[in-house]
Amino acid sequence: MPELNDQHYLQAVTELGNTRMIVADRDIYSQNRIKLIASGMRINSQLYDRLIKHKLLELDKTLSIDNMLNADRIRDDVASLLQENAKLAKMQAIIGKNFLYSRVLAIQLPSPLAFKLTVARDKYNHIYRHSLMLMIIVVYLAHCNGMNSAEQECAATAALFHDIGLLHIDPKLLAPSHVMSDTERHHLYSHPLTAYLLLCEFPELPRCIAEAVLVHHERMDGSGYPRGLRGDKISRYGQILAVAEIAAKAFDSNHPKVSWKNLEVMLKLNFRQYGQGLIGHLNIFRENDAPTALSDNMSHLITKVNLIAQLFENFNQHANAISCDQMFDLAKTRMVALRLKLLEAGFDPHDPARLIQIFTDDLESRSDYSPLLNEALWQFKALLREISRRWPEVSVDEAQPKRAENEWLNNMKRSLLSADINK
Repeated sequence: MPELNDQHYLQAVTELGNTRMIVADRDIYSQNRIKLIASGMRINSQLYDRLIKHKLLELDKTLSIDNMLNADRIRDDVASLLQENAKLAKMQAIIGKNFLYSRVLAIQLPSPLAFKLTVARDKYNHIYRHSLMLMIIVVYLAHCNGMNSAEQECAATAALFHDIGLLHIDPKLLAPSHVMSDTERHHLYSHPLTAYLLLCEFPELPRCIAEAVLVHHERMDGSGYPRGLRGDKISRYGQILAVAEIAAKAFDSNHPKVSWKNLEVMLKLNFRQYGQGLIGHLNIFRENDAPTALSDNMSHLITKVNLIAQLFENFNQHANAISCDQMFDLAKTRMVALRLKLLEAGFDPHDPARLIQIFTDDLESRSDYSPLLNEALWQFKALLREISRRWPEVSVDEAQPKRAENEWLNNMKRSLLSADINK
């Protein structure tokens, strides 16, 4: 097995052993061939200190757990999810219940991966639930995209395993209330590679599964991670996973504020990031999307409009002082693309007063522009993260020397933080 950071995963397994029967199927040795656990011994948190001191050999291949996931249990969990989520059920109705279940039942599930998924289900259910949701969306998209049965099964398997790398990072980073530092975010960026390395250990799985998982956070314009791939360097499986990942936000009943309107705006502003011919398959949800109440009052909308205008103006003020700089060239490309999409939507960042006047004259326009403004601000945050990934030596930090590009980055970060814009 690849050498991974097992601290957090080992803690999850041993804690789960306090409430579930986890047993060593055979003796567990360290990489130095020191016997740590005897076959038949129950695993629980009391053994954590003994195990964490050593590099372990293939931990998942030595353990079993009661009620471990298999294809039938995963199918039953998918059925339960469909019963409680009308949007996902609509996808099933289009492709057929038996069709969806046949793809789920065809998934190859090596025992060590089944164990890992079971840990996700019982310890971090949000990761498991999200993977099931993504699998349903992926099967739908793969079917609409004309993939054959074998290709659809590969896509479904990749969706099921796409986030197993998250089990190897600190779970505190995933807490909704936690604000990640740049260093912590770099740990998060490693999870596709971790999952890829784990999946590569199973030659019975088609290689395209691990490769799709590796690239599911890559984007067609090169703005993704972990390698910044672009265009046809991203497999079609990976492109489908990427669209499903973003669509899941609107299909998750745990996130009722993300409506089709929000998703539509998000995809329109980011259409260059996703593979051709995939986004259109989501249009089936437009007609049934119930109108949502406006979450922003007039003052909040005006604040966001002025903040976006300020961010563009601040960038332009520094443009003359920065030349022949790859980081700034990337930022300019992203900023120009964002401004063009905002112009197409009727908002010129260089003329914020005009949009504010529209809000005053037409109250209904506020609900149309609110998701647009939220997504535009999210794009600025995404730009900061992309710069941090590509140039980790350029910390967005007040302690940095006052070079023009660092000053611009610091100003952007301060503006976004002071406005407390969350999405």
